[in-house]
Amino acid sequence: MAEPALNTPPGALREAHAHIPWLGRALDMLSLEGCASAAEALDRIGRRVHALPSGAWLQAHSARTAAWQEGAWFERNALDCITGTIPTLIMSFDHHAVFANSAALKKAGIHRGISDPAGGIIERNRESEPTGLLLESVAFSTWALAPEPPESSRPELIDRALDHLAALGFVEVHDLFSPAWLGPTIAALNARRDGEMRVGLYVPLEEVESAARGRASWESERVRLLGGKIFTDGTLNSRTAWVLEPFSDAPSELAHGKPLMDARAISESIARCRASGLGIAMHAIGDGAVRACLDGIQRWKGDQREKDHPAIRVEHCEIVDERDVPRFAELGAIASVQPCHLLADIEALRAGLGHRLDRVMPWRELIDAGLEPGRTLLFGSDVPVVRANPQDSVRAATERRRNTLESAIAPEQAIPATLAWECFRPTTAGAAIRLPFTVE
Repeated sequence: MAEPALNTPPGALREAHAHIPWLGRALDMLSLEGCASAAEALDRIGRRVHALPSGAWLQAHSARTAAWQEGAWFERNALDCITGTIPTLIMSFDHHAVFANSAALKKAGIHRGISDPAGGIIERNRESEPTGLLLESVAFSTWALAPEPPESSRPELIDRALDHLAALGFVEVHDLFSPAWLGPTIAALNARRDGEMRVGLYVPLEEVESAARGRASWESERVRLLGGKIFTDGTLNSRTAWVLEPFSDAPSELAHGKPLMDARAISESIARCRASGLGIAMHAIGDGAVRACLDGIQRWKGDQREKDHPAIRVEHCEIVDERDVPRFAELGAIASVQPCHLLADIEALRAGLGHRLDRVMPWRELIDAGLEPGRTLLFGSDVPVVRANPQDSVRAATERRRNTLESAIAPEQAIPATLAWECFRPTTAGAAIRLPFTVE
């Protein structure tokens, strides 16, 4: 069999990690992708300000400060000079950090005397004044203050997002933080959409029971409820990913990132999803978070007596300690990963984890230890965090670098293009989105 080219997808594909509503919105939102400096980002923001209708908020996405000439966010007063009283929120490309102007901070009630909320960090300067940078939970809650598109626009947004993915060759997509309205909306769209796009949904853990109760009204062979979603750490670029060995460039309070759940809470979350007959997807980027997820799975398996269990997925797995590699196959865990993040995170990895680059995305080791491409090792993109083009992940998995001018990261973990494309291959007849979720 001939080795498929990097740029030639071999047939129908599965996007195993997407955010469909976000993608629909991002297609219309200001993008800072490709900006080379803070000045260029501010220029784009300034041009969008003049086009805004009265009373609107300005929202932008895909700010990748590690690739900016300055390597850091702009000053809040520089953003204020451009945006004035218009509440402005700039989302980092990893969706775990938001930079807010003064008007948006005021709307959020964030000021000098406020404490960090649970699970969030408000960055402050030496005078304890908020700089505008918000991390994790406080980033999410502040972003949510901006007006949402009207409900009437949801079908159009979702339709555009699905068309965008279909044009890239995907026939199956998994949404990894689905709002309650997404399943019914896609079900209604399927009545008139062409093609055979299958969609699987993972809802926030807090909504698992209600989603399970209401699924009968919208589920079909083309759209299914797959499970719940939890977050066990943050991201590399914000230095909130939970790492076993400290970052070399993070403040002391983030030396090991920001753990969000321990093994007990993870085990309880698995049990909660299983009680509704569902699987679970667990966000874990750092090796500390990956280990906690595996510990949680092991703890849950020790407590339950069922022979079969739902699909348990660990999402991202950007850093995996060598001791934890064989545990995925041993525990029946699925690694749902996005190699394309290697291309976007190279600067952050070299700056913060230069001493751990050998543990970055060890796909070769995971396959050698028993994970099966397309079945227990799944590829996706995390779109719109990064673009959904599968060629990006294949290039990252096979070449481990963006271009021939830079050195590869952990080149010993490269895999052949054949295996990389197989990780995008949907299972027979859409079995990946069918129940029951059983791992032999």
